[in-house]
Amino acid sequence: MRGLLLIFSFLSIVFSKDITSGGKLSKNQLGVDVRHYDIRLKVDPKRKIISGHVNIKIKIIDEVRFIELDLLNQYFISKVMIDSVTTPFKHRDNTIFIKPQNLEINSTILVTVEYKGKPPIAENPPWDGGFTWSKSKDGYPWIGVSCQSNGSHLWYPSKEHPSDEPESAELHITVPKPLSVASNGNLQNVKEHKNKWTTWHWSTKYSINPYNINFTVGHFELIERIVPSLGKPLRVQFYVLKENLEGAQKLLDQVEIFVDFFTRNFGQFPWIEEKLGLVNTPYFGMEHQTMIAYGNDYKKNEKGYDFLLFHEMAHEWWGNYLSVSDWSDFWIHEGFAVYCEALYIEEKYGYEEYNSFLTKNISKKIPLSKPIVLERNSTMSQVFGLDPYYKGAFVLHMLRYLVGDESFFKILKDVLHSKKHLPNNQITTSDFIDIVHNEIGTNIDWFFKVYLYENQYPVINQKTTHGSNHTFVELSWENSDFSMPVEVFYKSNIGFTKKKLVITSEPIMIAIPQYNKIRIDPDKRILLTIDKKQ
Repeated sequence: MRGLLLIFSFLSIVFSKDITSGGKLSKNQLGVDVRHYDIRLKVDPKRKIISGHVNIKIKIIDEVRFIELDLLNQYFISKVMIDSVTTPFKHRDNTIFIKPQNLEINSTILVTVEYKGKPPIAENPPWDGGFTWSKSKDGYPWIGVSCQSNGSHLWYPSKEHPSDEPESAELHITVPKPLSVASNGNLQNVKEHKNKWTTWHWSTKYSINPYNINFTVGHFELIERIVPSLGKPLRVQFYVLKENLEGAQKLLDQVEIFVDFFTRNFGQFPWIEEKLGLVNTPYFGMEHQTMIAYGNDYKKNEKGYDFLLFHEMAHEWWGNYLSVSDWSDFWIHEGFAVYCEALYIEEKYGYEEYNSFLTKNISKKIPLSKPIVLERNSTMSQVFGLDPYYKGAFVLHMLRYLVGDESFFKILKDVLHSKKHLPNNQITTSDFIDIVHNEIGTNIDWFFKVYLYENQYPVINQKTTHGSNHTFVELSWENSDFSMPVEVFYKSNIGFTKKKLVITSEPIMIAIPQYNKIRIDPDKRILLTIDKKQ
């Protein structure tokens, strides 16, 4: 569990760059759909410069005045072309405004942006975005890229928004020999140049979020194995620094265990035709699709497994395969991934350990700094913090308690695999709520209103009076239209008793032996505040 606290202890940092992912799309941005990125860059470790061009295939879906792409102002753009024709543009406010000619709705164009410059340096990666220019112990450059928080336009021109996932992507990254490049999808080829540089060509045929398009450079060894994934062979690759070879095979042993857990519970590995990749990074970690950034140095928690590896692998299902189109729903990425760990603990160590994990290590760390679902068009800086992780996971724990195991696990399956209104298996919180209501056949908006859209916990009023033979406890929810059932525990005339009470805003009374005390929610299954009244 120490790893979990470590990864989140940095989440309270203030964004050091005045740029962030997400937000409200302009009319011009809404009018286009990015279908493919082809990124062709040379990475110069000595000068800490990137240079090259990006080809972006775009479908026009509505009338637009400009093609708008996001890219930091600090890069110098030498040329912009549409279908190989040089096109006028302006670059301001971290946005490229490209003036097209005679665009037709439903047409597809190829936009090429040639640029170079020094990318921002990540001060606290991965939570602070940018490049990490480091060195391995053998003296070779070791370069990592992180951009979830601040956005993909930190390093390449893009439509920087979680709603627009291209159908595929390619990266051609040129680096000095003998460095390697690890990236998304499958490695197509490595082209050697006479000037002691090599170009690594990676390609993914799956839809992918812009921040998940990523690469890492280093003096790597490649460790591979094939693991079973629901009867199919899954290729696992680990690009690891030579200094960290000891321990690499044991890490892949854990990968194999985790793959078995995730596939049995959530279905086939989503990118089975490509790979499950890991790359040794100079920062803690990130869930880059098919090439997870891993920098935990093989540390295991007190239960003997690598928390970071588990968490980032969980995102291949919850966050990469199932993703959100607006960062206001970010809790679906992180809350579900944290809750997966609780389910793993339950399967491996039993229900008591599951409950202990959530009550002792999760609920106590919820800061209640903001609701976990914010208004639409939220940015990553607005949702950033612990609440989507911890409170999001505990909401799922409470939902399971409320609806029962059979319905709950059917809900998880439907959330992952049911047909969505949005493309690329993207989901909203409203979609999630609809799936819950459809499964249980009852409206529980009162539950979601309080736990997803409000900041404070519901309040249960407890009024105690003493009669001649009994103590009377009156219980009611202060929140109107709230009816969360609550367990109570007390010593009765026949021994210790636990009851489950359906409590509403209308007081109900329970009689217990005189002067005995009652414990509300003894197993700490519910996020609540108790207001004791005399």
